[in-house]
Amino acid sequence: MAAAHSWTCLILVWIIADTTGKTPDVQVTCMFSEDCVLPCVFEAVGDEIIYWFRQNVLIHSYKHGSGLLDQPDQHNNRTSLFTEVISSGNASLHIQKSGPQDRGKYRCLVTSSRKNSEHFIIVKVEAPIHSVSLETTRLSGFEEVKCSTRDVYPAPRVTLFTEPAVLPDALQTFTRKRADKQDRYSVESKIRKLNDLTYICLVQSFYRSQTWRTSLQEKEISSIEGQDLNIPCAAPWNLQNFTLTWSFTKGHESSTVYTYDSLTQLSSSVWKERVRLVTARGQGGDGSLQLLMPMRLEHAGLYTCILSALRTKHEVRTRVKVTPSTAERQSESSTQRWIPATVITCLAVSAVAAIVTIKCKVGCSKSSQTLVEAAEMQPIRVTDTNSGGLSEDTCLTEEIANRPA
Repeated sequence: MAAAHSWTCLILVWIIADTTGKTPDVQVTCMFSEDCVLPCVFEAVGDEIIYWFRQNVLIHSYKHGSGLLDQPDQHNNRTSLFTEVISSGNASLHIQKSGPQDRGKYRCLVTSSRKNSEHFIIVKVEAPIHSVSLETTRLSGFEEVKCSTRDVYPAPRVTLFTEPAVLPDALQTFTRKRADKQDRYSVESKIRKLNDLTYICLVQSFYRSQTWRTSLQEKEISSIEGQDLNIPCAAPWNLQNFTLTWSFTKGHESSTVYTYDSLTQLSSSVWKERVRLVTARGQGGDGSLQLLMPMRLEHAGLYTCILSALRTKHEVRTRVKVTPSTAERQSESSTQRWIPATVITCLAVSAVAAIVTIKCKVGCSKSSQTLVEAAEMQPIRVTDTNSGGLSEDTCLTEEIANRPA
């Protein structure tokens, strides 16, 4: 990528040189840890001597027809010329695995028996931004929103703010930059999380060649079962070519329920009869979703919308609560009233039955005792065996006191 960029610059330089006879100063951005080419063209004669300086220090020299010349600094042996094209007037310098030490102002000096030519090149070294993360954390004892990027050189500018705007004291903004052993930076910025806000993070490269935008919003909405619901998801910026992804999370299970590509205008959904876009084709980056006749048990949960475009991302997390309809609430209310009444009735019947059972047991016990006492008080006739007849009636009465109780 860097080499292609440099060769493009070289071609432009050649065109300008051919039309004006003078080569202007050029700027070249080398990609971190990648090879880089610094352009330098001249009118070939055949006896040229080529000198390359960085910050007025000689780093490479070459005599056409003789080869490499001695010089104090060979730039760690990472520089070379394309010797096969020198005769065509190309003295471009090749730098291997460019890094921060290669930044600065270079001078290409070509001397010959006919004339001398001199060119200046301003070299920048950059490790571009590859991704930006915007998430919520809870490492400081309270919820925060953190925007971060890593492996960038030079250190980028990170700006984290809210819409609507909030006073800085309420957000408690904190930004930190750290460099690794290769001088690539990781940068993060944090602000305190407040309710009902959209958090926006802008990350701009040091040379302003890149600007990344990302935003995050969290909210809760309620719906009545069976009534259509719109779940909003509109980016803070006007988007033209974007992709839209809606996912649904319930418990520990998550699934993609809807996708749309604005470029191809193709969409897909596993809830074909349940969801559709509120705005036709998501015009301008409005990915709001309409949920048709949501059911409480099936569609209550967390809905996540992600709008993605070039260096741009907007994410909305919406927790949807589905409440029962009016008829169902009345039915549940009647059921709730009926259940306690039934329980109370059953308890009352059980109590009456228990009392009747106890009374019956007590009554039967007393009746049995009365019958026993009556039987015990009846006279008993004793037969006189000696006379062969009956003796006079003798009333024998047992002492109840002598009986076991």
